[in-house]
Amino acid sequence: MRKLFLALLFILPMVFTSCSRDEPALPVTPPPPVVEKIKINEVYSRGDTTDADWIEIYNTGSSAIDISGYKIYDNGGQSGSKPKKVFPAGTVVASNGFFVITVDDTASSGFGLSSSGEQVWLEKADGTVIDSVVFPALGIDSTYGRRGDGASNWEIIFPKTKGITNGGVNTQPLVMNEIFSRGADPNFDFIEIYNPNTFAVDLNGYKIYDGGGNAGTKPKMLFPAGASVPARGFYVIVVDDAAVEGNFGIGSGGDEVWFENPTGIVIDHQIVPAMPVVTTSYCRIPDGSTTWQIASTITKGQPNQP
Repeated sequence: MRKLFLALLFILPMVFTSCSRDEPALPVTPPPPVVEKIKINEVYSRGDTTDADWIEIYNTGSSAIDISGYKIYDNGGQSGSKPKKVFPAGTVVASNGFFVITVDDTASSGFGLSSSGEQVWLEKADGTVIDSVVFPALGIDSTYGRRGDGASNWEIIFPKTKGITNGGVNTQPLVMNEIFSRGADPNFDFIEIYNPNTFAVDLNGYKIYDGGGNAGTKPKMLFPAGASVPARGFYVIVVDDAAVEGNFGIGSGGDEVWFENPTGIVIDHQIVPAMPVVTTSYCRIPDGSTTWQIASTITKGQPNQP
């Protein structure tokens, strides 16, 4: 009996061992994808000596992020034909904040953004590309940006919102507001521009012209460099100025004038009636409205009156 008991002690573990099976391996759950908080937010490609090309960076996160060593670049940096532009040491973007980097500088990594459009990339200090955007041709007064900040939707933005929230204002186009066609030395023909917005608008690249400019038989008249229209204010351009290229006189017997933005889009067009006497002008009353009339009070650079 004792031998049988000992035999069973020996055999049973072997039976259980031979009947056991390996447990199936549990599926490995991949880690969730990393959601990058730092994004390209706005691009300006029509810079000049006073406001060179720039790219705005936005932090979508709930805490500040140090972007020291991050890099921004265009095709030159992508191909390796020139250095990538590195964000300076100590560069920190606040939560829901902005950082603007001027890219078209004199450094070896400086690059101008093409006015006809191109692609730019943003990468972390370890070389991981975390964002890129292909932007289109832009006007002097416009940028390409996300609406709202950090969102997936990109669009052309007017006016520029450098370092502030994109599209945070309700933008209305500038309009011609008063037209004077009975000019003589020293009070020449003029056109008054009105800005209905609550912010100033840069007139760089805007053009004004009559039938000659519209037909292409003479140059269109550019607004002077540095000109701007104050918020809900006026800017007067003397059009019959012989010293300015594209100058034109407005016919006192009736004429036609156009107002064009820097992208080449006509934003206002008016047929001017004959002015009966030298003390009259053709204007919108009230300012910026759709109602035009011949006024007996010339209000150059001031609110229009009947």
